[in-house]
Amino acid sequence: MAFLFRVRIAVVTALGLLTVGFLFLAFYGQRVPVAAMYLSVPSLAIGALVAFAHLRHTMLAVLSIIAPLPGMVAAGIFAVPAGLTLAGLVTVYAVAYVAGAMMSGEIVRRVLDGQPLEAAAQNALGRMLMPVTIAAVTAAVLFVGWMFRDARMLGFGAAAEVVAASLSVLVVTAFGATLVPFGEMAIAEANRARERTEPWLRRLTLVTTPRWALSLTGAALVLATLGAFGAESLAARSSLIAQPIAIGASLFLVGMVAFTVARDGREAVAATLAFVSLALLCLRLWARAVGHMTLTSFIEIVCVMTVAMLGAVALLANARRYRLARENVGVARLRAIEDVGVSFAYGVAGAAALVLPWILLHGSMVTLALLFVAGGAAGLIGVPAIATTIDTLFRRRRSAEELYGRG
Repeated sequence: MAFLFRVRIAVVTALGLLTVGFLFLAFYGQRVPVAAMYLSVPSLAIGALVAFAHLRHTMLAVLSIIAPLPGMVAAGIFAVPAGLTLAGLVTVYAVAYVAGAMMSGEIVRRVLDGQPLEAAAQNALGRMLMPVTIAAVTAAVLFVGWMFRDARMLGFGAAAEVVAASLSVLVVTAFGATLVPFGEMAIAEANRARERTEPWLRRLTLVTTPRWALSLTGAALVLATLGAFGAESLAARSSLIAQPIAIGASLFLVGMVAFTVARDGREAVAATLAFVSLALLCLRLWARAVGHMTLTSFIEIVCVMTVAMLGAVALLANARRYRLARENVGVARLRAIEDVGVSFAYGVAGAAALVLPWILLHGSMVTLALLFVAGGAAGLIGVPAIATTIDTLFRRRRSAEELYGRG
């Protein structure tokens, strides 16, 4: 890894040349989608503005919106012929945008804590590699598994896009960030921005207190119940989502991923319940907005679940790290939200905003923006709230060493 950072200019240059080459191959001999070119400009501009509000660094904000493109262009050669539409590509880009916001935010946070820029980028890559990879691979498995019967090639194409875009974000952001200037003015601006986010970040950490956790868990159960009734009619009209084996396998997959990351059964149950509530809510909103389920709609819902998975895995991994450092379970969750919350919230806000210009192609993009907000809430608020509720209702056994300390 250290060697790769020493040759980072060559890595970034090679990625740029490959992107140009794949872009040429993708459009060579084909008609350029003019509408997509026009709508991409305001969409990327919105993403850049939200990234700048988060990072307070112009070049890093531009880098964050460019980072998913090399992987997406490379995988697009396979995914677009398989049937992935513009709406699906925009949704995949939004998922990668959230990953990029978390990666860039982690770099800036480490720079503000006093690390050199190269060390901050390297450590951020090490910290974000697992959450981003796990979320992308989980999404790929869901795409392939659910769509294997009805649209096998499209499932593989969507899976390739998600994985390629996520890996592209990690590589381009990590190596590209070390090539941009990061002076004292940028550090001062980022510090002021962090100070302004502290009040609402403190409100966000209230989800780790039992009173608020119980209230939010009750709200999640109500939404899940409403979603179940609303999704029933949608499932009756769609053979794609009426697959009991796929439903059971997906629940098992989410639970095992959460348990593997957190190494805690309560956290795994909380993550599974949060994702079930989110899935039912997504189906409910989609049934109200469109009334039927298409392959593109399914891809968009899985991408929303991927965003929630990205935030949840990052939180669970950080919380486990603090627990291993002898922190209390509640304090570990709180500190994990402090580490991840700001970057993830900005990423979700940017993802929801950048899809809105595409409403000119299809009105369902408004629903998609709402679903991204719901996915962000499920990953950042739902999982710790439900986990805190479980701990409140079923007390953990604590050793004398945990209660009174050593000696």
